Amino acid sequence: MLGLLSRRVLVAVAALGLLFATSGCLRLNLGLQVRPDDTVGGEFTAAWSDAFVAEADDAGLDQAQLDAFLDALLDGVPGTERTPYAEDGYTGATATFTDRPLTDFAEFGGDEWGYLRLDHTDRKYTLESHWDLRAAGFLDPAAFDDAEILLSVDFPARVTEHNGTLDGRTVTWTMTPGEEYDLTATAVENDGLAFLLAGIAFTLVVCGLLWLWQWGRLRRYSIGNPSA
Repeated sequence: MLGLLSRRVLVAVAALGLLFATSGCLRLNLGLQVRPDDTVGGEFTAAWSDAFVAEADDAGLDQAQLDAFLDALLDGVPGTERTPYAEDGYTGATATFTDRPLTDFAEFGGDEWGYLRLDHTDRKYTLESHWDLRAAGFLDPAAFDDAEILLSVDFPARVTEHNGTLDGRTVTWTMTPGEEYDLTATAVENDGLAFLLAGIAFTLVVCGLLWLWQWGRLRRYSIGNPSA
């Protein structure tokens, strides 16, 4: 996820001069939706907590510096639309992108912070990702120790393995600066032919049971009414 971030982020961090920690000061949330046609859409949200903005103002950091930091984050996203974001006491912006080829995520990132790989082969979707948020120059853990960093991926198939939190077909991972993470997930499409054959077999079994039931009723009726 963080391979989205450009080198401008480092400049923005230096400009902010954030030398104090503030609980829950920053929210970074990347959500990807993998579609059956092997395209990917998603949203990337970058926002400051309203409490942090108030403290930053008291510390002499103006809104332009805070906005520049978020802009540096969002500029790394291949988004075609940017909208204001205000939720849960956080204010910032969301960049939205659509119809990106899945192949764009075959090797996503790859810098010193980490990478994300998404693949679709033989009805199986696989995600492998590694993020080293201990790396110097990203978000200083001393200043952003309680930043909220979320990555969620919605798969178009049943999720069979993951090491995040699963809700339906969406897997979410929560990360914080100063830690190292390995993320994995696998989703498998239904086999259409196997599903069809199973449906046919089920129908034949039901029809057979109905026939046996009806034949048994007719036989009992014939035995109980020999004149019929």
